[in-house]
Amino acid sequence: MTVTSEGARSRLLTTARKLFAERGLDAVSLREIIREAGVKHATAIQYHFGDREGLIAAILATHEARVDTRREAMLDQYEATGIPDRRTIAAIMVRPLARELEDQDGRHFLRINAQVVQRPPPGGIFVDTGTSMWRWRRQAAEFLPPGAAELHTRYTALTFTTVELARRAGQPQHFDDQLFVSRITDVVSAIVEAPLSPETERLYTERHERHQQRDARRREALTLPQTPSNDRPA
Repeated sequence: MTVTSEGARSRLLTTARKLFAERGLDAVSLREIIREAGVKHATAIQYHFGDREGLIAAILATHEARVDTRREAMLDQYEATGIPDRRTIAAIMVRPLARELEDQDGRHFLRINAQVVQRPPPGGIFVDTGTSMWRWRRQAAEFLPPGAAELHTRYTALTFTTVELARRAGQPQHFDDQLFVSRITDVVSAIVEAPLSPETERLYTERHERHQQRDARRREALTLPQTPSNDRPA
């Protein structure tokens, strides 16, 4: 890749990051990004990124790597102590992402990241949160009440974190975000350890029983002897 080509790629990333953050992932055309970036070639995005999804993935990649590195370091320290602590687990979710509030590119990333996390999966982008999130999930599982993992409690914690940080990133930059980040951490801590209410437990049990019955019917259908066809060629 030439120096000129690398410069065009960088301008496309910077422009797309800003426009996607401010207006939404599906509200900005690729042609507009190319024009705003001052890139002459109409197929520049296809050349550098393949398509819109590849462009978004490239925007996320650098920031996700930084977040992942921070979270890995916090997990290393947490696991080294060997002392379970719910609020520390919540902080390991929140604080590596919250550091992106410190500069404008990071704030754009947070607004884009929240859109990606909330995109419905089929057709959505796979969110590669790195190995740190898998490690975090294992550690958070220790605090989850029975059934909570199946009810996507950890995903709820992630969604709350990304949406709140994106909301903050869309506001005028604050001199000090410490109180805001601390409060998010409090709420994530509560989400992780929130007990299931009697109503939720009942509905969860009923759903589990329906799924068991459905699976039993499927197994039964697979083991039934096949009735031979009476159709014969003339």
